[in-house]
Amino acid sequence: MLGLGNLAFWFWRKSRTRLQFALAVCALAVVNSGSAQPVCLVCPPNHSSYTVTVQPGWSLIAVPLFHFRGSNQLSAVLDNSVEELFKSVPTGTRLSKFENGTQQFSENIFHGKHWTNPTQTLLPGEGVFIFNPKRESFSVAISGDCAYGAVVLPTGLSIISSPSCGTINFAPLVWPTSADCTFIEATLGANGVISNNIVTGPCPPGQGWDSLSFNPQEGDEVYTFDNASQNLETHLFHNGIWDTLPVVQEGEAFFARTTLSRWIAYSGPVPL
Repeated sequence: MLGLGNLAFWFWRKSRTRLQFALAVCALAVVNSGSAQPVCLVCPPNHSSYTVTVQPGWSLIAVPLFHFRGSNQLSAVLDNSVEELFKSVPTGTRLSKFENGTQQFSENIFHGKHWTNPTQTLLPGEGVFIFNPKRESFSVAISGDCAYGAVVLPTGLSIISSPSCGTINFAPLVWPTSADCTFIEATLGANGVISNNIVTGPCPPGQGWDSLSFNPQEGDEVYTFDNASQNLETHLFHNGIWDTLPVVQEGEAFFARTTLSRWIAYSGPVPL
């Protein structure tokens, strides 16, 4: 069984000094761009569903949806609390979430029909360790809407997940050399009227147009969690390549240690 002490020791051992470990843990900021909502105010508030399957032992999971509590659009209230998302799980289920403010893991236990911290949240872009005390897996169905937003990957050590439906692309970002980007260009006419034209041209330098791209930088480390072995696996980006390419499925989270902050953003079309 992998406890919080084992996790803390693993990261302490990977750090060069204890002070480096303490200073490396940085805050996670999730930016919500919001998902498109239909005009129908009496329609159900959640339009997508996702099933979280929790294997025995520890797993590192995420929730890619914003969940709305209420019977229709008019009365909908955003509620990604664990009390709302994980209403029926086995007694003894535990959540271990890294708290940015205290730079420590907090423990939340489900006993009977209640969590010890029912208001704890799990939003798109965040991640949490969950412990299944049973010998068989269990599943939790979660309804909601895709975020279509972004998450800040800070410098130092952080734990994040995809800020939208879909998986993060860890491959090096390939900068286009041809006319690959489309823009809206504003033109001021002789009569003083501004007209907007759709134009195509080279993408601006530094823009991460590859949707949900991790955009790896020299020295980046990613730590994925393997449920079967109950261990964290290290992936190092060096000289433009990964020693082993990280693979994180939808509904999973990962740790990252970086020296350069950046955005991981959804840049595809947003359904109306």
